[in-house]
Amino acid sequence: MSYSSHKPLLSRLGLFSLLLVLLTLFAACGGEATASNQDNSGKPKLSLKELRLGLIPSENATKMIQDTTPFAKELEKQLGVPVKLSVAPNYTATITAMSAGQLDVAWFGPFSYTLAADKYNAEAFVQQLQPNGDDHYYSYIVTTKKTGIKTIADLKGHSFTYVDPASTSGNLVPRYTMKKNGLDPDKDVKGTFAGGHDASLLAVLGGKADAGAVASDVYAKLLKAGKFTEDEVVIVAKSDPIPGSPVAYRKELSQSDKQLIQQAFLNVKDTKALDAIATKGFTAATDSKFDLLRSIAKELHLDVSKLK
Repeated sequence: MSYSSHKPLLSRLGLFSLLLVLLTLFAACGGEATASNQDNSGKPKLSLKELRLGLIPSENATKMIQDTTPFAKELEKQLGVPVKLSVAPNYTATITAMSAGQLDVAWFGPFSYTLAADKYNAEAFVQQLQPNGDDHYYSYIVTTKKTGIKTIADLKGHSFTYVDPASTSGNLVPRYTMKKNGLDPDKDVKGTFAGGHDASLLAVLGGKADAGAVASDVYAKLLKAGKFTEDEVVIVAKSDPIPGSPVAYRKELSQSDKQLIQQAFLNVKDTKALDAIATKGFTAATDSKFDLLRSIAKELHLDVSKLK
């Protein structure tokens, strides 16, 4: 048999060898990629070098960082990477930071979350539980005895502190409460924004505002800290239950990282870490839980694009 009669067979053998080499190389590359996403015990690990966690300014920024640090340290143990905390000057700045890729995860209020979700596709993955285990909290409208304010109708003509334009319990719900009771929240009260729930309550206690809005959990925290006594405050209105604050990640994270981050939050059980952020823990969250806030915003005709 001549050489030419073997040529097709040799060509096929050469092609087969080349394919075998390529498959081996791809397998090796895949093995290295898998290994890079696993720790020494073979468990999946986060691809991020650090987790950037943003907080909305419900209280003084420095104090929020201090209070949240014990929880962040416990979260670091779960994730295996450092957790970097930051507090933006306002709610909208937190949303903007996430949309710009400056945050991986952010702790939102329910309404500010809907803004982040609807505008930038942020995804809620856990919901914060109250210290008693409830998955909801309330919005209070408060005043002091010296103002003589006893009902929502009595608020007319008085100064009022809202918290932030994107705050659920500090703006959205109080406005809705006023509207349901026949008041125009833009015209019937002299409204200003305090910037934080603590600042709103303290403005009322200090006589800088006749009445104001505050979240029930911040109210309870400041009461426990001795910032005021129950006798000093009159709760004029208590809202219907509001779903607990969600934590959301930016849409660009890998599915693997999203699952690891969610599980890390759910796995934090250390009492001191949870007490530091006044929570019993977390439960898995879905976007639909916050549709009620979208409905309220629509009923109030809020132009969310102008919220700052």
